[in-house]
Amino acid sequence: MKSPNKSLFLFLMIMSTCMVLSSSNWLMTWMGLEINMLGFIPLMFFKETANESETAMKYLVPQSLGSTIFIASAVISLHLNNLQSLMSIAMCLKLGAAPFHFWFPPVMVGLHLLPAFILLTWQKIAPIFAIATFSPSLTNDVLLVASISALWGGIAGLNQTDIRSLLTYSSIAHTGWMLAAIDSSVTVLSVYVMTYVLINISIYTTLTSPSLKSHKQLFATHSPNSSLLLAISILSLGGLPPLAGFIMKLLVIKFTQVGLMVLLALIVGALVSLFFYLSLTFSPLLSLAKVRLDKSYISKSSVMFSLAQIMPLSSFLFFF
Repeated sequence: MKSPNKSLFLFLMIMSTCMVLSSSNWLMTWMGLEINMLGFIPLMFFKETANESETAMKYLVPQSLGSTIFIASAVISLHLNNLQSLMSIAMCLKLGAAPFHFWFPPVMVGLHLLPAFILLTWQKIAPIFAIATFSPSLTNDVLLVASISALWGGIAGLNQTDIRSLLTYSSIAHTGWMLAAIDSSVTVLSVYVMTYVLINISIYTTLTSPSLKSHKQLFATHSPNSSLLLAISILSLGGLPPLAGFIMKLLVIKFTQVGLMVLLALIVGALVSLFFYLSLTFSPLLSLAKVRLDKSYISKSSVMFSLAQIMPLSSFLFFF
């Protein structure tokens, strides 16, 4: 991303998301989603390799399909109301929620770490808040998708060793929680999304140096301080009490209006996800118990970890 024109595409990506959040009709929402897609695709070319070109095509095709289904169903629903449910399916396809996640893991594996984390975090904001603006009858259509996403995200992550694959299936599971949070309030959804984004940023700042792929190498070359922050961030992403990730899940459970079966699917998926995160961090945390941590060492990883854990809790106290 050394080219100056990447700043223009980054600006387009950010402003298009703001356009979706502030739109008052489906046409503006569709235009914002299209500009968001076109702004992100050039950012995927981090090292400008042939593999990134293939990955960009794998991202472009399902995103274009989702946009086409969305605008077509929006136009046809003016005459046939039964087709409005296709709008929710189109947004779930753009989110990469199960069972429409067929494009998500291959794209994540082929991306560099920075665009991968942009896809995990910022690119989820526009579609999830677009679903939140739908009528209650349309938002109820995504509850089955929320249940499948939470369960599949936990189960599919059990046999993964690649760090990007782990974060991908964790993202699918969190997408299920976000979809369930739509049935509570915009405030709960906003706080949950902010928590998820901050925790992922704290993980990214730890992984940037050195660049790692296998979870067996994940804690091997880090300093004890960075390893501790990375382990706690991962456990927070999995929802371990009393970290911020658990507080946000508890917030969704308290305020959401979903049925018991959907809620049970969310909880089971979260427990399975927490299981493989605990197995991932158990050995490093035991080894850190024998190492003296440098209390005077402050890095950007520790700053982002503090923000990820403190800001959502502050928002919880402020709004609730």
